[in-house]
Amino acid sequence: MLDIENSIVTLDAMGCQKEIAKQIIEQKADYILALKGNHSGMQSELEAWLHKVQREGFTADNYVEYTAIDSGHGRIEKRTCRQVLINTKWLDKKYRWVGLKSIIKVTSDVYEKSTGKETTETRWYISSLNLNAEQALHAVRNHWQVESMHWMLDMTFREDESRIRKGRGALAFNVMRKMAMGLFKQDKTKPASIAAKKKMASLDDGYRSTLLESGVKMR
Repeated sequence: MLDIENSIVTLDAMGCQKEIAKQIIEQKADYILALKGNHSGMQSELEAWLHKVQREGFTADNYVEYTAIDSGHGRIEKRTCRQVLINTKWLDKKYRWVGLKSIIKVTSDVYEKSTGKETTETRWYISSLNLNAEQALHAVRNHWQVESMHWMLDMTFREDESRIRKGRGALAFNVMRKMAMGLFKQDKTKPASIAAKKKMASLDDGYRSTLLESGVKMR
């Protein structure tokens, strides 16, 4: 029932399903769907195709790459997005999804300034989009910003454990949690995590007033 025409729909591994991809295309939108362990066979096929194209030689017609570097929260993160067009006829029939045009591989290299620790994470996606690595990385990044918000609501505010069910109570508390999270994020007076700020706000009337006053100024 959603009006998604001309949109890019991003979904995590749970939404990476044939019927969902088909419906997105039928509703005149595009998709970027994450692959994880539940699609290990498909991922192996896509990796094999990427290696094949690489062996034969990348060209501007079949491969693009884009890199972005962000710094904040005590770390530097370099994200490299590689996107390659795919010939679905080369794939096993069960992997020839409706609309599938490209493979997206995003590698994140993170350097923690305080510890000097370096970590690398790679994520794979299938997409109905043509080559545009910058656009693909932007869409993936926006998706994970939303995911991180839901993670924060669950882990810090324990939203999934809430037993509020009556009337519009659940919606009202969801809005208030998001407002509180916004206040904590914009606060620069305390160099602490949101979880720590949440505890401080519950114990310190002065700090709580500072947070609320900053919210009034934002308006």
